[in-house]
Amino acid sequence: MNWGRGNFTRSVAFRWIVSYAVILFIPVIVSVIIYSQTREIVKYEIERASRAMLQQVRYIVDGELHQTESLAAQLSIHPDVRKFLSSPSEESAYHIYRTKQELNKQLATNDFIKEIYLHSNSLHSVLSGETYVQDRMFYDMKHHTDTFAYEDWVKLVTESQPGRYILLPVENQGRIEMTPSYIRSLPMQAGADPAGTLLIPLNAEKIKTMLENIDWVEQGQVFIMDANDQILFQNGGDAENMPTDSMITIESSDTTGWKYVSVFPTDVFWERARAIQTMNLFGLLLCFAIGGAVIYYFSRKNYDPVKQLVSVFSRGQSQGTGADTDEYSFIRRSVLETIRERDDMNNKQVQQLRVLRNYYLARLLKGQADRNVPLAELSKAHHLSWASDRFAVLLFYIDSEESDDRILDMSPFIVSNILADSVGDRLTIHFADVDGTLAAVVNIAPDREEQWKDDMEDALAQAYEFIEARYKLRFTAAGSELQTGLDGVHQAFLQALEAQEYRMVLGEGMLIWYGDVKPTESSYFFTVNDQMILINLMKADEFEKAKLMIGNVVDQAFKRQSSLEIAKCVLLDVATTLIKTIPDQEQASIAWDDRRPLKRLLSCSTKAEFRQELLDVWELVSEVLRSKQGAQTNAGLGEKVIQFVQEHYGDKNLSVAMIGDRFRLSPQYVSRLFREQTGQGLHDFISQTRVEAAKTLLQDGASIDETAAGVGFASGHAFIRVFKKYEGITPGKYKTIQ
Repeated sequence: MNWGRGNFTRSVAFRWIVSYAVILFIPVIVSVIIYSQTREIVKYEIERASRAMLQQVRYIVDGELHQTESLAAQLSIHPDVRKFLSSPSEESAYHIYRTKQELNKQLATNDFIKEIYLHSNSLHSVLSGETYVQDRMFYDMKHHTDTFAYEDWVKLVTESQPGRYILLPVENQGRIEMTPSYIRSLPMQAGADPAGTLLIPLNAEKIKTMLENIDWVEQGQVFIMDANDQILFQNGGDAENMPTDSMITIESSDTTGWKYVSVFPTDVFWERARAIQTMNLFGLLLCFAIGGAVIYYFSRKNYDPVKQLVSVFSRGQSQGTGADTDEYSFIRRSVLETIRERDDMNNKQVQQLRVLRNYYLARLLKGQADRNVPLAELSKAHHLSWASDRFAVLLFYIDSEESDDRILDMSPFIVSNILADSVGDRLTIHFADVDGTLAAVVNIAPDREEQWKDDMEDALAQAYEFIEARYKLRFTAAGSELQTGLDGVHQAFLQALEAQEYRMVLGEGMLIWYGDVKPTESSYFFTVNDQMILINLMKADEFEKAKLMIGNVVDQAFKRQSSLEIAKCVLLDVATTLIKTIPDQEQASIAWDDRRPLKRLLSCSTKAEFRQELLDVWELVSEVLRSKQGAQTNAGLGEKVIQFVQEHYGDKNLSVAMIGDRFRLSPQYVSRLFREQTGQGLHDFISQTRVEAAKTLLQDGASIDETAAGVGFASGHAFIRVFKKYEGITPGKYKTIQ
């Protein structure tokens, strides 16, 4: 084929180039996505680092605040502090000195605290580690500002303070600064007014120094705010002058409720993102350059073998047909045509071999194989390999009551394939169709002769279970005994045929072996004497004994060692004997042409069917004989039934069937005789008798349920329904009227 420049877009080389380019674009697209996400990635990393930094600051500050609060709790219970606050005058200078020493000691051990002030409400004075002065002088020294008056300070230290942090103007190296301070009242007794106030200004310089040591803090700001969003600490600068385009990170303290906030301009992290973006862009350009060269190299290298294959397959074919879109299509079409030709030839050979094999096996089973050619050579010619010269034959009867016709038509194929899979690893088996019956020739290896029947029974059981569940098919297999040589296959086939006849004895869905059912000579066991006994039983109204005798004859006829021909004759003889018990004048009343009992009996194929047909004949004859005897002996039956009903109407079990059992007649016959003799149905008579008795009980004041139980009704609902049917009103209304 000619794949010139005009057809280049149809060539696989062009498709390879496009495919490689698509593969190249995958990392390029990923790089573009990464490039576009660089800003967010860097921002996320810096924000995470900022959050980690704030968490560290929070841990440190929260720890120091916790120590401060613990210190306040210790001082509140310290004996010297309590004595100082409880002193009514300044006479106890020793207690003041001891308290001052304690404050200096605590202050020396905690550099997070700037000072410790202890205000006494009773003395109106303030004690610290440096001095002890009146509160007015202390205010002038430490807290005097234009915005924070003395009265405000006095109110703050005299009011009850539960323990909180406030911003308080505190003197620091000659200037007043707003310093976060912890304030807490120190009560002396429960329920009493505070005796004093503990005021602890924090070391703001230390916190600011810690904030200024944070990474990137010189390019942004860090704030610490209280629960009221009031700024307590910050590293410097003005919060109101921060750029609008900033990244803000907030951490909250679960201990104090303080908030830790970092604010950085976006330019801080964007400077770091630019380097990554530049590297991504350079990587994209490098991918395009190297990828283009690799695409060209591999496309050219991979196309050479395809080009050679096209030249091989195109020899002897017309050029330029335009039927193929590319080289692969041309190669595929050429290969498929070659494979199709080969498969067609193989399929024809397989089909021919299967037909010939089936024909050969069928003739072999029938004993019609060509005697001029050795059987071993014929078997080899039909690709039949035998493991030994020991053979058996199986015949299959397949039936179904649920599968459709399509499944039933395919049943030989289904059974043969599934059974071959089940037994193929243990025995050699080949199937053939013999006059519409599926037959199997089984070859037994020498080492399997002892257990070949067990192997076959296991395989048949597995196959039967699967086929019945999956395809709703049932089959009966009849098997022969082992025979020697290919000539013995015909003898095995005859044994299987004879065993298959015993399907009517054993029923379907079973495996029948010839060795188990091989018949022996047997005499005709249903004698003239037996016929007379059966006739006498029927005429003497001993119908159940006659039925039992018929069942025994059927069981004896279908013993495994009995001849089937004799069994059929015996069963026909039983049927004709039953018919003979009917008098000639009664024969005309029976539509024998419609029933055809003997023809139906001859069409039976199983023991159960024979038994059922004989019982149908017995029941027909019994009914005729009972009718005749009843007409003669039951002339006064109606009066007896009336008396029986009147005596037993209160019995809940009283019914037509119960009356039939009482007089040893069938329910239908009793009902018919009662109607003939009285002109009324027996069921209606029972109901009317109960209703008349119920009316008497209702008049005597009995309830409906008591009345229903007394006259034999199973429930009050049934009593109401029957009473209304015959009286036209309900029992309750009848009782009201009466």
